This record gives sequence, structure tokens and C-alpha cells, in this order.
Amino acid sequence: MENLVINKEKCQRIIGFERYHVSESGRIYRTDIDKKRTWRTIGREYINENKIHFIVRNGELKGAYVSLTDNKGKLHNVAVSSLVAISFGIISKKLNKKKKIIAYKDGNKRNLHYSNLEVIDRVYSNSKLTLKDVKHIKKLIKKEIPLNKIANLFGVSEMQINRIKTGENWGNGRLKIQKPKAPFEIKDGRIRRYISTFDVTETITNLRKTFSVRRNPENPIDNTIVGIVEGYKLSLKHKNITRARQIVIKLNEYFFDYKTKKNTLPNTL
Repeated sequence: MENLVINKEKCQRIIGFERYHVSESGRIYRTDIDKKRTWRTIGREYINENKIHFIVRNGELKGAYVSLTDNKGKLHNVAVSSLVAISFGIISKKLNKKKKIIAYKDGNKRNLHYSNLEVIDRVYSNSKLTLKDVKHIKKLIKKEIPLNKIANLFGVSEMQINRIKTGENWGNGRLKIQKPKAPFEIKDGRIRRYISTFDVTETITNLRKTFSVRRNPENPIDNTIVGIVEGYKLSLKHKNITRARQIVIKLNEYFFDYKTKKNTLPNTL
């Protein structure tokens, strides 16, 4: 019974769930041979339609699911759209769910007919941006447009724009944004990456001053790490005073050979 016609619809056996068939419109039928019923029905073809559950969350229909028992007797909650798409050749079992999804041509998730299903690129719900948008954003960043203005223009957070700038998000775009650089040569890559996050002001050449923490007595989380190296004044806001002091020790050890046995910094800045 690989192929059946039930209620005037073509039905395909479900791979991995051999006792069931799925119809072209997304109905699920149990179609195995009855071996445990009475003497009158034993050995007869047994067809029974399974109930499909439409899942609604926060007022939005998420999809249709059905409970099926696999060939080993284990119960599964399976998306009906996937069963239809696989059974009628729209997708293979090797669909990359991180990059592709099954979509509905008419936008109706209750219409499970195979002719209404298609495979499209996945767009994550927390991202309002397309690749075209990101390319435009990177051009604006390169022109040094303020990040908050770019964020307002595209209706996203400033943090998301900053992640695009640093390459944390959308790092595979064709247009590359130059990573922040330290104002002078630093051999230690870890220190170099950290110093590149500082605000930089050029001062008198070769002026040097060890790093320290300036505190705002009215606001305990308003702390600033400050130092002068190679003629550049470096400053960075930091909320955690304990962590800021540890970082100061590490920076002074590197730039000024300032050694201390207490409050040493962990391996990462």
C-alpha cells in the first residue's frame, strides 16, 4: 500500500511512519493491516483519520501538527507541512532547517495542500533586515553616519547596527567594514583589540601616564578607565569598578611594566 486513494485524494506512505499515509491536502490516515482485532476484522485493511492539531501562540497560528508512532513504536509530534512536502517531492529529508523553511503560497497555514507549499530562505523573526538593507547600512557606517540615526532609519536597535559594524551579525556580506584599530602598534592581539574600543584623543608626542580609574561619586556605575600612551589619551567607560581596576592593572603591566602580585587580571580582557 505505498500509494492509495482515500476520499478521492492521492495518498503517499509516510517514510519512517510506515503504518500511516498522508493525502495531497495534508490529511493523515492510519492504514496498517489490523492484526489484533476480532476474528471478523483481523487481516483487513484498517483506515482511520488522525486528528491534526493547529497550534496557536499569542494569537498567531504557528502550524499544524499530528501525533504519530514511528516504526519502532515511539510517539512523535510531527509538522504536517513537512510530511506533505517530503511525501509529494517538494523537499528531501536533507532540508537545512537553519537556512530553509516550508512556506505557504497563499499565506494560509491551514491550507496544507502540496500545491500550496514551497521552500524559501529562512528569515528570523527578530531580524527586520534583508541583505540589501545590510549592504546599505554598511555603506552608511563607512560614511561615519551615527549609529543611532541608522537604527532609526531602518527601525532596528542601535545595538543591532553596532553588531553589523563589528561583523558579529551579517558577517558574510560582500561589503566589508574595516575593524576598529588601535591608534598605535600593539603586538599583543588581545590588548590591541581591547584598546581599539577606547575613545582616543591625541596629546603631546611621547607623553605617558599610567592607567587609572576615575569614579563619579554620585553614580557608582559611572567609572572611566584613563591613561596616556604613545601620545594618545585613552578613555573607556566601565560600570563594574572591581573589573575596571583589574583591567587597569593588566594595562599598566603591559604598557608600563608595572608589576603587582595582587588583583591580577584573568586571561581575557
